[in-house]
Amino acid sequence: MNSLSKTDKERLQRVIEMISSMASLDFSERLDTEITNDPIDVISYGLNMLSEELEHNVVKKSKLEEINMNLEKFSYTVAHDLKSPLNTISALISLIEMENEKIVNSKIQEYIHLIKETNDRSRNMVNGILEYSRLNFRNVSMQKIDFGELCSKIAKEYSINKRVIISIDTPMPEVYYDETALTQVLNNLLSNAIKHNDKDLCKIGISAIDKENHYEIRISDNGPGILDEQKNKIFNLFENQNSRNSNSTGIGLAIVKRIINETYGSIEVESDENKGATFIFTIQKKEE
Repeated sequence: MNSLSKTDKERLQRVIEMISSMASLDFSERLDTEITNDPIDVISYGLNMLSEELEHNVVKKSKLEEINMNLEKFSYTVAHDLKSPLNTISALISLIEMENEKIVNSKIQEYIHLIKETNDRSRNMVNGILEYSRLNFRNVSMQKIDFGELCSKIAKEYSINKRVIISIDTPMPEVYYDETALTQVLNNLLSNAIKHNDKDLCKIGISAIDKENHYEIRISDNGPGILDEQKNKIFNLFENQNSRNSNSTGIGLAIVKRIINETYGSIEVESDENKGATFIFTIQKKEE
């Protein structure tokens, strides 16, 4: 640097200061430069372009985050406001049903049943929106979890249903995750498999494969399978796979994908029509 002129030293110092500012995520600085073959001009021009691009991306990301946050707040507020009148309607339907239960050969009971089904679907949808909006990954509590023990605990809750058999491979790993979030993922995947199953006996298997940087969790069922054109859609919000169950809202799998993506994992489904489906998601290993 001693061979540089005083002016070049000052210019180079400004370059160093700008790099320092960029390292501190301050992309507002710009260097005076000309389009020449002078190395300092070339470096300065490149830094200006890089800083401008980074500033643009930061602003864009910030605006998107703000928009997403506002949309989540809006959906939560709307869903919360809808929940109360829907509960009131449900109570009124029950009263009307009681008043008319002795009426014979009347269409009234049929109409009441249809209204009740529609209202229940609406309530399920609202509850799903509230659940999706409440997902918060800012205050997660990551901890070591015995995955096999957690699976066994959740499976017991479903064993009350005699048409459901859940088998768990052993041994299972210890994973590092937020227990509430992982419980929600497993519950949603298991309930989804049961809800869509078309067999007299619903069989579900849970297994784990130890990969180099992550664990691959597989949840397989003997259900009707998923069409190829549906495989990329079922994780979208409100996307409801063709199901025998009219109460399905299409929110459960969207919640699963959001949780897994936010914890740096991935999820996919393997399936052949009429041959069941296997949902595969990953859990990153904790860096030692």
